[in-house]
Amino acid sequence: MAANAVTVVNAVKSFFGSLTGPATVVAAGAMGAGSVATLLLAGAWFRYDLLWVVVFTLPFLVIAVDSSSRIGSVNQGQGMLSIMRRHIHPSVAWLLLLIVVPVHLLVAMGQFSVMTSACLSLFGVHPPPTNALPEAINRYFRLELAASVLLAVAVLWLVLFRGYGRMQKVMTCLLVLMFLCFFALAIRSIADVGAIAAGLVPRIPPDVPIAGRSEMRLSSTTIIAIVGAAIAPGGLLAMPYLSSDARRGRLDLKGDFRKSVVSLGLIFGAYSAFILIAGGFALYPLAHHAEIETVHEAGQVLDTALYPGIRALGPLIFSAGLLIAAMTTMVVSVQVIIYTSLDMLRQPWSFSGDNHLYRRLLVVITLGVSIAAPLWSFPAMLKVLLLMGVNVLVVPIVITALFYLINRREVMGDYTANPVRNLMLAGCIGLSVLLAIQRGPDLLQMLAR
Repeated sequence: MAANAVTVVNAVKSFFGSLTGPATVVAAGAMGAGSVATLLLAGAWFRYDLLWVVVFTLPFLVIAVDSSSRIGSVNQGQGMLSIMRRHIHPSVAWLLLLIVVPVHLLVAMGQFSVMTSACLSLFGVHPPPTNALPEAINRYFRLELAASVLLAVAVLWLVLFRGYGRMQKVMTCLLVLMFLCFFALAIRSIADVGAIAAGLVPRIPPDVPIAGRSEMRLSSTTIIAIVGAAIAPGGLLAMPYLSSDARRGRLDLKGDFRKSVVSLGLIFGAYSAFILIAGGFALYPLAHHAEIETVHEAGQVLDTALYPGIRALGPLIFSAGLLIAAMTTMVVSVQVIIYTSLDMLRQPWSFSGDNHLYRRLLVVITLGVSIAAPLWSFPAMLKVLLLMGVNVLVVPIVITALFYLINRREVMGDYTANPVRNLMLAGCIGLSVLLAIQRGPDLLQMLAR
């Protein structure tokens, strides 16, 4: 018995060891509340009709993230924005910094809103209705603020205080936990296998009207949100820093690519499909499915998603999965801010135990966004869904910079991109530019409201 237990433990350690890496951190960050909101609402509004978008996006995501990782692995100790400043132009690096920092502050705030909402829902506390008494609204605000700060302290201790190695391991565990939570929600929908298979055939479904309102749920905007939530500029910019911190003198590009395929292509892809399918199975049949837009409302996915005998576990599974998802994206968002800011200010940016400036910024930014998040009065899931749209405007610049850098021998030496990688990156650029041209003005208008 003891020998069997040791074998199981060793097998689990081997599995996590083979999975752990910078790609896993980015995958966990991508598997955040923004993805949950985007995919769950896509399923609620359009059933399985946009499942093909998830599959279509995955190869581009893997190649883009792996290309970014290669730049960091080959140029260890050099920040991504410093490389851009030196080999492209300082204005490009400063432009990205001026966009990335405020956007990711808002993204981190959005993730904290979802974290606190999910955490409070575990205890049966939900946001009061808009017509609630002022006392009830103020009471919830105080609870939300306290929960947000306590969660910030917990995140700092669990993920951020112990350095890069601890963070990477914790993010790997959280990624697997998220995967299992949302797998549990989607498994019952196997009865709809025919309709799910039909959702893999590319087509743009008609827009969905919202009862009693002049607005529509636009399929084109939802497609953009799915792509933007997956191929995020923050992850692409963070990856070189993460790879540099992880490698520390070692170079294993083939191994890194395999981890990117597993973490981003398989785990993230299946996770994304599970969430969309769960929303399509349990929320789309509801009469008011087009009106759903908040964390609490989306929790109705649990009413029919689980088998009758285990439905009592539904709220726990969904809220725990959502809490973890928001936490991982928040962690990556804060790291993007610190890495890029310190890099551009020519300060040491490595996530190490002796980098006290990095650690102080972790505390200040994490606690700061946790306090500011409750002050942003806007539905939590729409916060992240809306901010994911900003990616559509920024990601063409980032991918174009990646394409340029990975083909320069001064940057990559003997590891410049091959024709297949260049073709995929060119496809990423074309797709991102097309989406930005098509929907960028509308997204800016929405953010300005």
